[in-house]
Amino acid sequence: MKAIVASSDYEISNAISNQLRNVTGVSISVIETTDDFIEALKGDEYDVIISDYSFDGVDIWQLTKLVNSKQLAKHALPIYLLTETCGTEIPPILAKEHHFKVISLNDLTEVLHNAEKFGYSRGQRGQLRASILVIEDDDDALDIVCEALKSDYDIDKAQDGEEGLSLWKKKRHDLILLDYMLPGRKGDEVLLEIMDIDKNQPIIVMTAFDKPEYNKDFILNGASQYLPKPYTLADLRAQCLSLICKSKLIYQDYYYEQRQSKLRSLVYELERELECSDKEKTRRIIETMKMNLPHNISEDEQSKLWDSGVLP
Repeated sequence: MKAIVASSDYEISNAISNQLRNVTGVSISVIETTDDFIEALKGDEYDVIISDYSFDGVDIWQLTKLVNSKQLAKHALPIYLLTETCGTEIPPILAKEHHFKVISLNDLTEVLHNAEKFGYSRGQRGQLRASILVIEDDDDALDIVCEALKSDYDIDKAQDGEEGLSLWKKKRHDLILLDYMLPGRKGDEVLLEIMDIDKNQPIIVMTAFDKPEYNKDFILNGASQYLPKPYTLADLRAQCLSLICKSKLIYQDYYYEQRQSKLRSLVYELERELECSDKEKTRRIIETMKMNLPHNISEDEQSKLWDSGVLP
């Protein structure tokens, strides 16, 4: 397997090299500019892309847009973004929407081995499907739900609350279908623990207890929808599609809110370091701030800033 490492950061590219140095069958090429990146991609010699969040003046959102553009789409490869290079956490559902996966440096070896084991698809966009976790202890109900949804989603299943929580913590699914009457920990306990970790996680609670007080409790405790049994598979499919679409918007707002919060804290930190005249720390803070800006500053905008004296 050959990997493009899209990185302008020596420390990161060196860490990747050290991580993969003794891995048989894996070789990497570190590429530092977008022009060289495009040429390497068009050569169809590589199998995957490993990228920093910010690479040669473009961020991961712009890079994936470039890779999947009309001119380059036939050369597109699976893209893995290193979480160590991100200023804020990127929700998995947004990463899937833009055709990349977020992984840690420590997981890199395993991820590349799995990519080789299960194959990769050059030029195929949209191979990253939304994921659903079904937590249901009834075998027949579990099979029916999985069969109804497997053509549109990647499905994981669990038959008790502990197994479901463990799976979700590992994979952070885009949607959870949660039965209330589970062995061991009931659905309401599972719901509360998930909400403590991620208040935006979409969850549909499925239960035969169709009473107003149950509906109220589940919704107020964080569930996205309450689906009483028996339900039609058409209704289930419609609810899944609706909630996944809605959650993309919710996570997008949450992500930009986190970036704004990060920028505010960096501004205060920058002011403090400017008073201390620590040029090295100031430079690092400014670089981090650039990563969290919504868009890169254009040449015209930079010119205006120079002329106004904002930039030294």
